[in-house]
Amino acid sequence: MNSDTQETATQIAKDAGAIIPCPTCLANDIYAGNDDAERKAYAMATNAWKAGERGFRGMTREEVMQAIKSAIVDANHKCPSCDRDRD
Repeated sequence: MNSDTQETATQIAKDAGAIIPCPTCLANDIYAGNDDAERKAYAMATNAWKAGERGFRGMTREEVMQAIKSAIVDANHKCPSCDRDRD
């Protein structure tokens, strides 16, 4: 996955609330554990792909879904600054 795709997928996951700032220190982004937010991220990514958004151009829908999945799965589950799980 190229850097444009990774950045776009991560930003969509953040915008959807699937990746959030650490509620304790706000210093790092962490996995939200929110199924609704994850579904929203996939829907937003589908819309972005259909619109030909930078990062998703030339990709199949399946590749876009995999990019979103990777962004969500790769998010920290514990904050590296304060070593706390999401609340």
